[in-house]
Formats: sequence, C-alpha cells, structure tokens
Amino acid sequence: MRIDEEMRPLTVYKYDISPEMDILVRHVLSAIPDEYTEEFPSFSVIESRSSGYTRFERHSFEEVGRLYFDPRLPSLPRDVAIGLIAHEFAYMFLEHTSGGFAGGEYEADNLATHWGFREEIRAMREFTGPPT
Repeated sequence: MRIDEEMRPLTVYKYDISPEMDILVRHVLSAIPDEYTEEFPSFSVIESRSSGYTRFERHSFEEVGRLYFDPRLPSLPRDVAIGLIAHEFAYMFLEHTSGGFAGGEYEADNLATHWGFREEIRAMREFTGPPT
C-alpha cells in the first residue's frame, strides 16, 4: 500500500502517536500490498498505555476501528514491534470486532504473513506466545 505524508488513500480519523511509533506504523502500512487499498477500513491510531502492547477496538461494523499502541512498543526488538503492529492492522482489515478469539488471531497472523511479515509474525509469537 503506497502512502504519502497524509496517508492517502487511507481514511485516518485520529493519528496521535510519537515520531518513533510513526516510523513503525508507516513501515507496516507502506508494506501492505496495493491490492488491499480499496477495501482497507477507516481507522484511528492512538498511543495509549495498556496491559498489552497493542489493542484493536470496534464494537460494531459501522464504527471506525481504533488501534491502540503502547508507548513501550518502539523499545521492543524491531521485528517484534513490526509483527505486533502488522497483526493488529490485519485483525482490523479482517473486520473483527473487539473481544478477540483464537481463530481470529490466527487469521490475522496468516494475513500479516501474506502481506510479507512472516519473520515479524514469527518473532511476535515467540515473544507473546500463541493466541489463547
């Protein structure tokens, strides 16, 4: 997916992250194949402390997805951080609502792997363990 400074053609409603996080997020978005651009859902990216490193929320399919990334994420090994971010974007793309389930987690891993993040997803799973 090609992105410029304004992240077009994506619809981004809120983008409130640090420069270090921005580098990671843009790396992931720029690596997503262009064929996914038209169907990519609208989203917001928010940097927020949480018990985990990433979280996706959308309570209905009509609602804009919100991706929450913990400020500690850039301090992780780069491949793990990229894997976590790619996984969350894949999870959002698959139109899952919040309240993760193991099958959806594996689907997101598979899609992120298809997008070219095979090693990063492997590193992420070594770090986080399998979905539960």
